[in-house]
Amino acid sequence: MRIPSLFIFDMDGTMFDTEPVSYMCWKTICQKYGYHFLQEDFCKILGQDNHTAVSLFTHVFGPDFPYEQIAREKVAYQLEYYRNHDIPMKSGLKECLAFAREYAVPCAVASSSPQSFIAYLLAKQDLTTAYTIVQSGEEIARGKPAPDIFLTVCHKAQVDPAAALVLEDSENGILAAHAAHIPAVWIRDMIDISPDIQALAWRCCRSLAEIPTVLRGDKNL
Repeated sequence: MRIPSLFIFDMDGTMFDTEPVSYMCWKTICQKYGYHFLQEDFCKILGQDNHTAVSLFTHVFGPDFPYEQIAREKVAYQLEYYRNHDIPMKSGLKECLAFAREYAVPCAVASSSPQSFIAYLLAKQDLTTAYTIVQSGEEIARGKPAPDIFLTVCHKAQVDPAAALVLEDSENGILAAHAAHIPAVWIRDMIDISPDIQALAWRCCRSLAEIPTVLRGDKNL
């Protein structure tokens, strides 16, 4: 493909190594209320909106599960964890951002995470000025795998979706990009996605570090 007109980065698991932290926080707060939250169930909500998460927790734990209370405590607990621990950037993020600067490609964040998480992590890693658009799923009616968040970012950037490139680690993110008719690169993080979903991506890479080489047309990858 040509050099894209916009890079759209998912955040959790793509930019920062935060998904294990998120699971730990869910598990800790759920245990406080007497619920045992399995990682296999956590993987089902990766990239999903609040409505879908409510449905999953209700299905797993029953209609009496106090989702709103637990979710509020989990968000507060996770933000406090971010404040007190180093949160590593994923391999290749700096190389991708350098490539974007070299080719004057604007960058956006499109994350299902709360705005507070996104703003804090960007500031902590001194990346706030690297992104011209920061879009949280909190402000989007339908979360991934619906295309809404990616289409909203393209609209704000005034870029044709077909000219953008989504960078994602989750199945829901690849499905959302496909529904938005935006080329996407899948980068593995916590879990593999099915071959059928991988086939929807323009490219599958081991890390963000491969993106500049791929876009420059290196045929060895």
